[in-house]
Amino acid sequence: MKKYLYIMLLVFIAGKIFGAGKIISQTPEALTYRQVDGLEVKVPLKPKRAIVAYGSLTKIWDLAGGAAVGVPTVLKDALPESMLKLPRIGSATSPDLEKILMLNPDLVLLIAKVQRHRMAAELLRSSGVSTLSVKYDNYKDFYELLDLFCRINGKTVNDVPEVRKIKAQVSRICDQAKQLKPPTCAVVFASASGFSLESAQANTGMIVDMLGAKNIVKDTNAARGNFRYEQLLLDNPDVIVIVTMGNAEGLREKFRREVTSQPAWQSMSAAKNKRVHFLPSELFLYIPGPDYPRSFKYMAELLYPEAEFSL
Repeated sequence: MKKYLYIMLLVFIAGKIFGAGKIISQTPEALTYRQVDGLEVKVPLKPKRAIVAYGSLTKIWDLAGGAAVGVPTVLKDALPESMLKLPRIGSATSPDLEKILMLNPDLVLLIAKVQRHRMAAELLRSSGVSTLSVKYDNYKDFYELLDLFCRINGKTVNDVPEVRKIKAQVSRICDQAKQLKPPTCAVVFASASGFSLESAQANTGMIVDMLGAKNIVKDTNAARGNFRYEQLLLDNPDVIVIVTMGNAEGLREKFRREVTSQPAWQSMSAAKNKRVHFLPSELFLYIPGPDYPRSFKYMAELLYPEAEFSL
């Protein structure tokens, strides 16, 4: 246990030192990539048996022309059509190593921020399986990650015509929204362990920020911060949007029981004007990749109901 904690501490420190990942070198057979934890890994090009072990990576891997032999158990709407019938290799946050190894992968794509993914990467590498752990937290990560995945699949991001369309649609929606009067907004992240507030560093918080709304969370050093009902009352946002991770219906009930039943809730602007919204997981919990224009349009219509937005 002490050894494991020591390794995790080194991973955390290395991530702080190196920041974003970076391609170090490339040959016709493989590229060397420095991960956010500072570890340099060799990634085979044009893999034939890749496993995408994190739900939010599936659509971006597919957009880059990547094929897969296994994916995690996630909502069907979070998967591209090409991966709907693939074998499942565990949950999005807890990959099953036995199921992964049974599929004989030549590359396993993992997410750097999840502890069990970091543990899985270490064990898979010790078994001779190539792994790649990446950072994918928000819209700004999307294009860098797509470029990396394209390179792994033997192309460049310029070979993907959909990218220009995605950028143009998102920019058009943001430009239109920024011409309107900005509302104040609270982005609540709900899970079984409780509630927190998202800053502009997190996926939904960044979408809100790019659409010109004023997030009640001013500190952007962390993706999420503490949720305090009394402070929410003081901030009194015009709009409250809620991202759910887990049993969506159960979390709706938890929010009603622990938040909306509190004194003075009905006096809040968002409650009085019926502007408290639970968000669809496929567009906000999962980082939507090529579906980002839909996410931006959906949020823009919540923030600016007086306007019409089109893709």
